[in-house]
Amino acid sequence: MIKSLAEKEHLGVKKDVEEIDCQIIHITSGRLRMKIPRLSRDIKYTSQLNLLIESFDFIISVRINPAAESLIIYYQEHLVSSTTVQERVLMMVKQAAIMETPSDTAPTDTEYKTAIAWAMERVGMPVFSLGLAVMAQQLLPVPPLLVAGVVAVAAIPFIQRTVDMMMEERRLDADILDILWMSLYTIKGDFVGPALMVSLIESGDVLRDATARANEQQMLELLQGVDKYVRIERDGQEELIQLSEVKQGDRVVVYAGETIPVSGRVLRGTALIDEHKLTGESKLVSRSEGQVVHASTLLLQGKICILTKRIGQNTRLGLAVQLMQAAPVHDTRVEDYASKLANALIAPTLVLSGLIFALTRDVSRALAPLHLDFGHAIRIAVPTTALAAVTYAARQGIYIRSGRALEMLARIDTVVFDKTGTLTQGNAAVVEVKTADEEISPQEILELAASAEQGNSHPVASAIIRYAEENSVVMKPSTTKDYRVGLGIVALIEDDKVLVGSELLLRQEGINLDALHNKYPDLKTSTYSLVYVAKNNQPLGVILFTDPLRPESMEVVNSLHCQGRTTYILTGDNQRVANHVGSKLGISPERTYAQVFPDKKVEVICSIKDKGQKVAFIGEGINDVAALAHADVSISFLDGSDIARETADVVLLENDLRGITHAIAIAKRAMEIIYQNTAIAAVPNLSVVLAGVIFALDPVLGVIISNGSALLAELNSFRPLFEQEKNSNSYDSNSHVVVDESLISTFANTQEVINSHNTKQQTTAIPNFLRI
Repeated sequence: MIKSLAEKEHLGVKKDVEEIDCQIIHITSGRLRMKIPRLSRDIKYTSQLNLLIESFDFIISVRINPAAESLIIYYQEHLVSSTTVQERVLMMVKQAAIMETPSDTAPTDTEYKTAIAWAMERVGMPVFSLGLAVMAQQLLPVPPLLVAGVVAVAAIPFIQRTVDMMMEERRLDADILDILWMSLYTIKGDFVGPALMVSLIESGDVLRDATARANEQQMLELLQGVDKYVRIERDGQEELIQLSEVKQGDRVVVYAGETIPVSGRVLRGTALIDEHKLTGESKLVSRSEGQVVHASTLLLQGKICILTKRIGQNTRLGLAVQLMQAAPVHDTRVEDYASKLANALIAPTLVLSGLIFALTRDVSRALAPLHLDFGHAIRIAVPTTALAAVTYAARQGIYIRSGRALEMLARIDTVVFDKTGTLTQGNAAVVEVKTADEEISPQEILELAASAEQGNSHPVASAIIRYAEENSVVMKPSTTKDYRVGLGIVALIEDDKVLVGSELLLRQEGINLDALHNKYPDLKTSTYSLVYVAKNNQPLGVILFTDPLRPESMEVVNSLHCQGRTTYILTGDNQRVANHVGSKLGISPERTYAQVFPDKKVEVICSIKDKGQKVAFIGEGINDVAALAHADVSISFLDGSDIARETADVVLLENDLRGITHAIAIAKRAMEIIYQNTAIAAVPNLSVVLAGVIFALDPVLGVIISNGSALLAELNSFRPLFEQEKNSNSYDSNSHVVVDESLISTFANTQEVINSHNTKQQTTAIPNFLRI
């Protein structure tokens, strides 16, 4: 970010800026107001000015009203003088005229409002109508027509939303019952009930929208906190470039007090880092050589050099922001069933109201069934809980694509693993090369295999190429390649047909391997994985390689077993290797499937589903895509193939299987709260209807119970979803370190930096109950 004139000059920003017509109306302690005519006619300039002013550390909030040509700034008076604020802002007013707008900055054409101002705009009129109705009920001289008009105006936003929904979906919505109830009671002259109902309805909607708004604002704050210019190390020298120019593999240097701009691995240095804004955890962590750091976290003390692995949208922060913008949290079955049931009850409810009136001639009893609308409460509470859960999961390194995926994840009872790259590290290593004939050298086999595998991202291909390079093998170009998913590759190298792959691939091509197996009988019993090489339909030899298990694989499988979930292994490898891996993990041979390829993986998953089990499949390769698509919940890694990542319902942003068990825990906790919210909304609603019909319950009391329960369900959605899984470190491959006094004491002046950072955080804080 450009934070001072000195920085801009250092970065080569143009100093000769055009004069902008502006006037300071007043400046007081903590507040500055300016009149800038250009704001009313230049949307691009308005957006640029807002971006520049918000880049200052001392800014609390910015309000721009283009129609009034007004700019209002609230700042921290204890950090900066009014004179300095005036000088900085005037410079930005000029600078905005020549600044190039970042591609990800949306034009600004509306007034920036604080959270309180935004909420009051939504609920102000309903609350005013309630106050007026109460005054009128106390026999104060308020004309009934005036009260009825105010209540009607307050209800217009709710009525408009309901009408728009019905027009869009071409069906009646259960909210029409609330509209009828409010309308009839208003016509009857009982204004308090309708005014109270619309106040509670709008309050619930505001609370839901505030949750999304607060989370989105947090993400935007994180994005704005990442410096636009970064230092990279080239040829031993530090160079300042724009963040957008940083590429994977660049070495980024970060100093104390700066925000880490990229995700990557520490090459050198040790640092004390605050990850609070990203993860929600208040613990400081220590990072040193070999450990991973994340974009948007704050480096409190030290200096590190980072090898860039991810930038922009590929970082944990970038994916979390995408999730906030695109996650369909409204597609849970609980919400769908509740909405369908509520809508199906519209006609019976109206008929029941008519019958009650015909029998009793009591309007209050007749209108009581119109309270039977718990669908609205569930439509508010369920998405809020789902949004809270997927947002928290994203901050913990787990991308859950939708509310439906969250719901299904909580219900799974069977977990199916692909082996290579999922249960194993994906760092295959060649152990030995065996030749079919003494005249054939291992070098020749390596040369053909590596030449054929060039450009293939599969772990086995990478291992072969790496081993060939280590042995100074020169690879040849291949003119034609036929990649057989799950089997291997067929290539044309210098007019020779070369096959590199499994035993099944060679047998499909009519190649007899008996002679090779007779020469090396241990191949039939070896626990190493095998890649066969043939040329012009003649077997040349076999490459033996190993792919060690992930360190956390056994822990994850044991944890799933303890939770009562069944586990399976699917692999294209031979049965001996599959059984060897299964025995280490405690997965029985009957649940270990070897030599299964994409179509067979789909068959296995479908057969398990046919038994009534809910299946999660974890895979990361191209050959896993079909299986991912057929599972109830599909899980992949951010580092997996692009198509696997796009297909998956859940993406683990960290290359660690422990994210699976944590994701399940988050989903189960979220569903517990969703079911609680459903009961909180439905039971009081039904009780009010019965009490209204039998006892002629007071309408105001009915509104308090019915709509109050909806608000209570909404508040319940804000409960921490991770209280039983607080220790997110259990699946963090970086092993978060709780920094104690002895560690802090090793950093000079650390406390001063922390205090400064905490002061800044407090000024932009969102209420804790909104921080998911």
